[in-house]
Amino acid sequence: MSTHPTIADTVLRGGPVLDLSSWQPGDRVTPAWLASRPQAMAIADGEIVALGDEAEAWIAPSTRVIELEGRHVLPGINDGHLHFTAYSVTNHAYVRMGTDVFTDLADLPSYLTEDAIDGTGWIRGHGWDGAVLGRNITAADIDEALERNGIAGTPVVLFDWSGHSLTANSRALDFADITRATPDPLGGVILRDADGDPTGFLTDSALSLLIEKIPPLSRDELVATYLKGQQDLHGLGITALTEPGLGPGYANLLDGSGSPAAIDTLGDLAESGLLTLRVSVLALPNGTGGGNASDVRRHLDAGLADMFAGRGIDPRRLRCAGVKVFADGTPQNGTTWHKEPVHEGHQCGHMVLVGDSDHDKVEELREIIRIVDEAGLQIAIHCIGDRTSEVVIEALAELTPHSAYRPYLIHGTELYAEGLETMARHGIGWTANPVIISTFAASLPEERRRRTEPLGSALRAGVHPGITSDAPVVPPDWRPAVKHAVTRSCYWEGEVPADDRAETITTLDALALLTREAAHRERDEDWRGTLAVGRRADLAVLDGSWPDDEHVDEILGRTVVLTMVDGQVVHEL
Repeated sequence: MSTHPTIADTVLRGGPVLDLSSWQPGDRVTPAWLASRPQAMAIADGEIVALGDEAEAWIAPSTRVIELEGRHVLPGINDGHLHFTAYSVTNHAYVRMGTDVFTDLADLPSYLTEDAIDGTGWIRGHGWDGAVLGRNITAADIDEALERNGIAGTPVVLFDWSGHSLTANSRALDFADITRATPDPLGGVILRDADGDPTGFLTDSALSLLIEKIPPLSRDELVATYLKGQQDLHGLGITALTEPGLGPGYANLLDGSGSPAAIDTLGDLAESGLLTLRVSVLALPNGTGGGNASDVRRHLDAGLADMFAGRGIDPRRLRCAGVKVFADGTPQNGTTWHKEPVHEGHQCGHMVLVGDSDHDKVEELREIIRIVDEAGLQIAIHCIGDRTSEVVIEALAELTPHSAYRPYLIHGTELYAEGLETMARHGIGWTANPVIISTFAASLPEERRRRTEPLGSALRAGVHPGITSDAPVVPPDWRPAVKHAVTRSCYWEGEVPADDRAETITTLDALALLTREAAHRERDEDWRGTLAVGRRADLAVLDGSWPDDEHVDEILGRTVVLTMVDGQVVHEL
């Protein structure tokens, strides 16, 4: 005899449920399509049990009935590349210095005040952009600001927006023993003045020289930031995310907060029931410089990918999904590998793996891919340069053809038609970042802009792409990313060229890339990602309608009034 409940815990009715069960690339929001959507949903024990008219039969006196009044119900947003730890810490424990507030270097003293000193005696800031300020911040700039505020000698570290650079002041450099005699580490740079002394600006693997010496936040502080960050994300309708890299490699990425200690704390949150997001973690054996197969094998053999094993944690709430590898770095630091220079004064770059030649680095990457796949893990590879992306695609296609673990490219900025065809043929996925990459694309020659983040071509080729944020590099708000992907107007000054419009996608495609396709990439499509009967009730209610292509700008003004995970309300206005 079935024990399935016949009474719903919650029924939402009176508005279209954008279930996406039958979505195909190129589908559009039209009045007829909206009218064909279910207008109600019943939820019991965290599962969707009925849609449309059948939902009414599940209502009992104990059922909470939510009147949508025309609001649209979406599958929960799944950000497939969101540094949850770094986002939470930098937004809720550090001085915020993003480009929305810090645009003039002369204002630096207003951020480096006595009340900005944390419990460890340091000032930590995040978000500044040298391109906006006119130049990178230096140790001398910080020292002068501290002197003006009467707190000279305070150690200060200011992480830039990209997660691949920072500036430390003189006291912090002394604390880390970074001097003119300190050599540049493999895959990183210590910027120096004309006399050879460090200016305070460090890139990529050089970040670890400082990060490894900074006192970490306490566990209680980390928990507090996690909870605040989680609430931020739920307020955006985000129900799931991929934390793209926790582990020893985090010592030279972003602010270094994604350490083994963060792994333990995240596990504690899940065990206690305080983690209401679904979090898939990528293990990070190596950072943004000097990646090598030996370290990957050593850390996997030591159990890095088993970080949550034996703790009784529901893997649908928190799990290690695979391994992240940095094949290259960032264009601004010259550590991405291209067929042609990115801009004047930029060379073609290189990969950030060990090796005396490009060939050696490619072979090192191939060995890493082999190790991860043989370990039964998904591999996600950071690759921005077009040459890097090509060799990554070639290696994945040869070494993991039709892998059950669904390998994918992270960023994959410039992609060619033949590469997309190979990706589709071999089941290689891709996570794009429309908000970040639009800035990079705008600096490229026209012919290269046309192959930058070609989401339209990817969908037509049969690739499973995703739209992600890479927060805290940019805010986790997915609404601007939808506009960027649908219009591509941010890539061009003036009207978008006719031949580039082929890379636009529909608003419905964008929603699918934020939900259904994210679940596919993580091999969860049988239980989440769409709003079908039998799926878990992870959803967001949008205040208003999901716009059609012509009115995509309207998405920027839409707020999320309700978010549910497993049928439980985690955000409500």
